[in-house]
Amino acid sequence: MPAADSATNAILDAAVVEFQQHGFRRVALDDVARRAGVSRTTIYRRFVGRDELVAAVIDRENAALFANIADELKSRRPQSNYYVEAFTLSIVRFRQHRVLNRMLADEPGLMLELGHRHWDAAVERMAVALRAIFPDGFAEQIGADAVDQLADTILRYAAMLLLLPTRETPVDVEDIRAFATTHFLPSLPAVLRAVPV
Repeated sequence: MPAADSATNAILDAAVVEFQQHGFRRVALDDVARRAGVSRTTIYRRFVGRDELVAAVIDRENAALFANIADELKSRRPQSNYYVEAFTLSIVRFRQHRVLNRMLADEPGLMLELGHRHWDAAVERMAVALRAIFPDGFAEQIGADAVDQLADTILRYAAMLLLLPTRETPVDVEDIRAFATTHFLPSLPAVLRAVPV
């Protein structure tokens, strides 16, 4: 993603509104340019095309989402295991997000496509968020490999829960917490299960 100057931010802000209103595949760059108050050429100077713009929007929205989750987890005491609570809050906030949830509802194939193209970057972004969420010194205690494994596991289980149909879809916070306790928690790397938070 290009450096975030004022024109880039205006383009991303405009793209969020357009994606929210029209979906990801139906947005024209001319509409984004008009809403941002820039020329189409300005968009192409910053993004190779619509796919790169979509990826940049998703990246920025995910970063903001993870930061909000980190702040919320730090400000309240987890009601259950810390890993379960972090997973539960991530699913709840994703479902509430204006653009990410629209992509999930309208373009699940695009979500999978972006996941294939940007998986390593998503794991890295999640690992950074985990380091911010964890209590002081915990990431160092378990080591970088364990943090990366946890990031990968969270993303895989979140994708499974958000994208695949289930016989009993977890609807509310308690349902998601139960899913996380039954399925997600046992799948964590052994080093994490050995050091509860």
